[in-house]
Amino acid sequence: MHKYTFLDLFAGAGGFTEGLLLASHGTSQFKLVAASDVHPNSHLTHEQRFRKQLGINYSFLLEDIRSESFIENLTNLILKHTGKTSVDVVVGGPPCQGFSLFGKRNEGDPRNDLFLSYLRVIQIINPKYFVMENVPGLAAMYGGKTVQRIYEEVSSLKPIKYSVHGPVQINAANFGVPQLRERILFIGCREDMPPIKNISPSFTERYITVKEAIGDLAFLRTWETTGSYEINYPPTCKYQEESRLGRLFLKLGIERIDNELKNHEAAKHTPEVIARFAMIEQGKGLDSIPKALWEAHLHSSKKWCVRLHPDLPSFTVVTLPDDFVHYERHRILTVREMARLQSFDDTFEFLGPRASGGGGKGNKKRSSELPQYSLVGNAVPPLLAKGIGNELLKALDKSCRNNQIENSNPKQVRIESTTKPLITEQLSLYF
Repeated sequence: MHKYTFLDLFAGAGGFTEGLLLASHGTSQFKLVAASDVHPNSHLTHEQRFRKQLGINYSFLLEDIRSESFIENLTNLILKHTGKTSVDVVVGGPPCQGFSLFGKRNEGDPRNDLFLSYLRVIQIINPKYFVMENVPGLAAMYGGKTVQRIYEEVSSLKPIKYSVHGPVQINAANFGVPQLRERILFIGCREDMPPIKNISPSFTERYITVKEAIGDLAFLRTWETTGSYEINYPPTCKYQEESRLGRLFLKLGIERIDNELKNHEAAKHTPEVIARFAMIEQGKGLDSIPKALWEAHLHSSKKWCVRLHPDLPSFTVVTLPDDFVHYERHRILTVREMARLQSFDDTFEFLGPRASGGGGKGNKKRSSELPQYSLVGNAVPPLLAKGIGNELLKALDKSCRNNQIENSNPKQVRIESTTKPLITEQLSLYF
């Protein structure tokens, strides 16, 4: 079995990590070396899943990627686990709030430049491939200047040259995720590697619907909390069965011993909110409430809230829990139901506070505390990440075969034998 190493930056809860570990091509798979994020709840959740539950020997760097010590600390961790200072693949989605089509956009948002810090990591550790995931709005925002800048910055990387392809448009629903989540990718490759220009859909059947994703969890009513499945709501489809057993568990041959259902706690809505939710039609928003009832009793300052349709995939899952109403129950979705829509299985536990109160997008605690709903909404869906990982493994195997035919590749040997003194020398260029 050939295992290629990878690093997950801006890792969050670990959606990209989960997906790459699910990926395979022949006998080739991925091995997690390190992950990083600035949020403590990301750290807690990521290590709970991959170190404590799955027993993976890797390191998590809890540090801002923009700090002066970040790259040195990161390369030390990679050296610890691999004996060298490079990995085969780097993945990550630099925060994209300044590019989002929702809310106020700000060309000067400092988070828009986090991809420069991401590329600085690429320049130092010289992976064979890197992938940057982002929202579709980035492609057209600011007249295309951001995309142009990404290309310019990638082309300026040295001493090892890289090319980049993108924006590659993808929809999570085409990879078995029960959600119409559109994203774009920028896929970079080192000059000695075959380019990846597209990610082929891995799910050719019809889309997974909301009911197929969460129907066996619909027994929970508002104000209720449970730690177990309901016998009268058995799994009715493959998606639900795999969600209960755990996809990584199935791949690794791990039997799920406990039957505990975590992160399935219903919100405590007021009678007025319950009445408002009850009047929203399936697949529609607040404007489906009769005008007379809205004006007399059910008026709300909230601008966007939809009731999911059971027979369709979900809209894009976001960090605001009260954007979605359950298709059958008069409540918002639980963290576990949101996670199911993101293709996280039930063995994946989210830690930290469940939510950080109301206030919509103006709630600053949501950004600082990163509660469970935010961890879920910000994540790359694991089944989407699996599809990306499958393409990466194909390209890595192709390069490996070509190298075997050629019998030698001096440039690749020189890159992969990079020593710590060289890293220190390169760091001096920045600090």
